[in-house]
Amino acid sequence: MLFLGALTIGMITGLQNVTTDLPSTGSDVTEVPESTERTSEMGLLETTKLSGSQVGDFVNVTIQEQPSMWELYLHHCPKWRPINHIFFQVANIFFLLSFLAPHTPSGLIWLRVALIIGCAFSGMWAWSVECYLDGVLWNSAFIVINFVYFSVHFYLMKPIKFHKDIEEVYVALFKPLRVSRRQFRRVLMCMRNVRHLKCHELYAHEKVTKVDSLSLVLSGKLVVSQNQRALHIVFPHHFLDSPEWFGVSTDEYFQVSIMAMEESRVLVWHRDKLKLSIMSDGFLQAVFDHILGRDVVHKLMQVSETMAVSNGHLPNSYEEGEDKPMLVVKKAGDGPGITALLNRQLQATDPNAWRLGRIEEADHETPV
Repeated sequence: MLFLGALTIGMITGLQNVTTDLPSTGSDVTEVPESTERTSEMGLLETTKLSGSQVGDFVNVTIQEQPSMWELYLHHCPKWRPINHIFFQVANIFFLLSFLAPHTPSGLIWLRVALIIGCAFSGMWAWSVECYLDGVLWNSAFIVINFVYFSVHFYLMKPIKFHKDIEEVYVALFKPLRVSRRQFRRVLMCMRNVRHLKCHELYAHEKVTKVDSLSLVLSGKLVVSQNQRALHIVFPHHFLDSPEWFGVSTDEYFQVSIMAMEESRVLVWHRDKLKLSIMSDGFLQAVFDHILGRDVVHKLMQVSETMAVSNGHLPNSYEEGEDKPMLVVKKAGDGPGITALLNRQLQATDPNAWRLGRIEEADHETPV
């Protein structure tokens, strides 16, 4: 655009070479030829024609032959000035490098750094060589603006790290769905706390505890029961209250009891705060609906299997908090073995549970 502007100015300047002299009178002029020829200062031939008689007023009209556009620019610089200072050359080299920056996060850093260095050398050239105050001021403003953008981009590129347990949750559940660390950190800002549960400690009591949170098991195992009937076991990286996420308000109560089978750690979110946070982000909302929906399906499959093979119940001793083994041999009349089913669920994470399940099944099948 600057080149086109300079080209236009040159054209306008070239067209202004036709001049008109104002009329003049002179009684002392005796003879004036009808036409004369003279050579201008630029070496161009000019022809002057008279419009009146030898005596009287006359008007001089000068018609000048115009050079072509190419001749005008070819002879505009008959002699080139010496090459500029090294500061000028280095500044333009860094400007060139800034144009080659790739369209990536690191490329934005590259772009800003190259512009800062280029503007710095350009300002030094304007200050120490040409003594242009306006050049120094403009380049100083460019340096400040690019430094601000560089600081912002550098802060956004800083790696985000989580605690070991939180990192495992991110890698297992959220990273496969292309949730960025920055988005996951936004989700963690709605976290209430990380709750530590001792063995046989209740996390939620049936029809007593309100559904006001979303909980994810970080470590340990918890058993979900209803009316002292075991339904399923919740393992690490699974949610405790995923069914309540859909269509259950925070004023309602849990319809099941949740108790720790061993020392466990549970990540607890503020449920309403989390929903408000992801409401403005359709992607995060879809991610949570997918993860929690998949978790609900997994729990329904476990509950269906449990209800199909068992009508047993958990011993009262667990509600009282006694320190006894969680899975025990069922008494006569309790059904064909809730213990064996729960042990099959445990086999996914505990290889030793397979032996326990086989022994208990053998004891149950042994005739009296």
